[in-house]
This record gives sequence, structure tokens and C-alpha cells, in this order.
Amino acid sequence: MAFQRRMLTRFASVLLVFYAASLVQAMAQDPSGRPTEPAQDPTGRPTEPRGTKPPRKPPKTTTRRPDVGPATVTLTVLTDPPEAAVLVDGEQRGTSNSEGRLVLERLRLGHYTIETRKDGYRAMTRGFNAGTEAPTIVFKLEPDLDPLVAQFETLAAAGKLIGPDRPNAMEIVNDLTTRFPERPEVQRLRGVLAAKLADSIAPVITNSATNWQAVTREQLAGAADAANTAMAFRKDDKRLRAEAAYLKGAVIFRDWQSATTGATVAGDGKLRTGDTEAGGASLVQARAEFDNAVGSDDAFAPAQLLLGMTLMAMREWAAAEITFIKVTQLEPRWAQGVVSLGMVYYSQGKFKEAIDTYRRALSLEPQNVRAMAGLGLARAMKGEKDGIKDIERAAQMDPASATAQLSLGLALAQSKDKKQRQRAEQAFQKAIELNAKSAEFPTRIAEQALDELKKKR
Repeated sequence: MAFQRRMLTRFASVLLVFYAASLVQAMAQDPSGRPTEPAQDPTGRPTEPRGTKPPRKPPKTTTRRPDVGPATVTLTVLTDPPEAAVLVDGEQRGTSNSEGRLVLERLRLGHYTIETRKDGYRAMTRGFNAGTEAPTIVFKLEPDLDPLVAQFETLAAAGKLIGPDRPNAMEIVNDLTTRFPERPEVQRLRGVLAAKLADSIAPVITNSATNWQAVTREQLAGAADAANTAMAFRKDDKRLRAEAAYLKGAVIFRDWQSATTGATVAGDGKLRTGDTEAGGASLVQARAEFDNAVGSDDAFAPAQLLLGMTLMAMREWAAAEITFIKVTQLEPRWAQGVVSLGMVYYSQGKFKEAIDTYRRALSLEPQNVRAMAGLGLARAMKGEKDGIKDIERAAQMDPASATAQLSLGLALAQSKDKKQRQRAEQAFQKAIELNAKSAEFPTRIAEQALDELKKKR
């Protein structure tokens, strides 16, 4: 019996398994026996049967980013000129290098005020929005010339135009011209300096033409320097070029005139004011400068006058006469030109023409000592006894005139009277003493005249 029960139990178990398998197969097939498709949603995706839970999705994992801080930009500042201080919101952040470049790193986003400064230039400021503007700013600084312009005007007003005064207006102009040659302020200062230099030499030139002995060598040399300096600013100015050449020649002529050689006196009492062997080179140089002056401006009367004096010193009488006539035409009121023409006539022995010319000079300038002395000497050489009185009158007009004493000595030396010849020696001696201070003529003229007179004792 036990055996039968075990067999029945196993048989029942097999049937149950078979029945379950058949049931599963029937559920997976349609009535025709075909397997059924899994259920789908409207998008075509399979759906889970009701009552079933979808599988759990694995939890999302997020990657942690490193903490990089707030956003920043790198700002490049370019400055012209280089080596300018750069400030950000009033705080200096560095100086641009020799190429005018400064890089500011890690500048947070936002608005900033960028400023550049450099000595001698006007500070420049502009805003910058970090994050929205291009990270490069260019600053072109304008020079601040106001302090230097003010200093220039002060020096110019004081007459401190060029050396030896230090500082002087010329130094400022040269400095600004080197640094800012195209600036309008610099161009204006150059023009102002040129005009003031030209104004400063005008009185010297006028005095040298109208009263040669009243002008010192230092004044002539200073005016020559001023003229040459002005020429650097006004190269196309013909009159200024003529003035510069004239003043250079005047200095050379004055040096020749002050020398102990360069003139002689013949036994007949006529002036021989040219010595081509001693001092001749100086006269050639002076003549070249005066020729340059006249070539630049033929109507420049002072240059014509000094050219005539140089020609007379070189004994070129005909050329000197023509030149002095030109002077009298250009400046008919200048007594100096007429007096010089009288000297040319006298030196050639044309005493009548000399007398007429000296009288013409005295009509222009009655107190002209040289004209009065020249008139007396010409009259004395022509044989007019009253000529001595004219010379004595000239000596009374100016007791310090070496020319008057020289003329008196030359006139008295022609006398056969011993006392008159003694007076002539005294006059020559006095002329030498006075001329040491005034340098009205080469001292050698009086010295040689005195030596020749002593030989005739």
C-alpha cells in the first residue's frame, strides 16, 4: 500500500508540472496558436503588464567641479610715450616698459578708471568695463608745455635770449624742438625767439653805421651770435642773412682796426689806411662777409657802408667811392656815409671834393667831430690857413677825440715853423694816448707819423 501511495504522489506532481507548463504556453499565444506581441505604448515602447513595477534606475552620479573663483580678465595697457605710470581706480599698478606696454592680470569683471601719468605730460584718464570691452587700452599722452612756455616768456622778457646767461630762452627752445618738433607751441616759441633776436641786433647795427666808435667789439660779437642763432629759425629771411654776414664782417674789421698794423701815413700827410701785407688777410675776410651781406640784400645800407670802409682800407679808392655814393643814396640822412666819402676824396688828394663833401656832412650833423676835423685837414692840405681853426674847433667839440688830434698833427706837420712842428708832435702823442681808449683808427697811424716827424728835426 505504501508503495502505491508514493507512486500516486509522484504521478500527481508530474501532472501539476505539465498543467502549469501548458497554461504558460496558452497565455503566450493567441487563439490561433501564435505567440502574442508584448503590449506597447503610443510611442512604440513596450509597456509592463499591469501590476508590475518598472525596474529601478540606478541613481545619477554628478562630477564635482573644482572651485575656480570669480571670473577675471587680463588687461593690456599701451602708452605713448613709454615708461608711464599706470593707475587703476587711483592705485598705481605699475609702469609701462621701454616699449610702452604693461599687462595687468586677474582683473575682475566690472568698471574701472584707468589713468596714465608721466612727468612733462598731461595725465590721461578713461573708463574700462572688464568683460565687455576689448582688453587692450592705448594712451597717447599730450606734452604739458605750460611750465616751460611760462619760463621762456619770463627769460625773453628779461632779455636772456642766448648765452652766456643760464638759463636762457634758447636752451628751452632747443630742448622743446628736440623733444616735440611738431608741436604748435614749439613752433610759436621758435618764431618769438627769432623775432626777439632780430630786434636785439637792430640797435647794434644802427649804431655801428651811424656812430661806429660808440659800439664795442663785445656788442658786435654778441649781436653776431644772436643773428646766427636767429638764422636757424628763419633761414629764408634775406635781410637776416645779410645782417648776420654784416655783423661777422664788422667784428673782423674792428679787430683789424684795433691792431697796431694795417695803416700808414705818407710824408705828404695823406692817410694810407691799407697795408696788404700786415692785416691784409683780415681785410679780405671782412670784405668777403660784406660782399655776402650786400649779395643777400643790396639795399642793406650798413653792409654797403662797412664794405666801403674795407675797400678804402685796401686802397681800392674807385670801388670805395662808388660804394659810399650808394650809401648816401640809400640813407641820405646818414652823416657817416658822407664823411666816409670825404675821406676817400681826401686820400686821393681830391681836396676840393673832400671839402665840399665834409661840409655836406656837417649840414646833416653839425656836431660831427670827424666831419669837422676832416674839413679842417682838407682845407689845410689845400693851402687854406683857416683849416687849422676847423680842426681846433673839432678838438673843442670833443676833447677826447683821437681823430681830431691826429688831424691837427697831420696839418701842423706840414708847416716849416719849428713851433708848429712841436705842436704837431704833441698832437700825435695825445692822439696815441686817446686812441688807446677809443680805438678810432689803427694806433700805428699816429706812431708812424710821429716817428717821421722826429726824423725831420
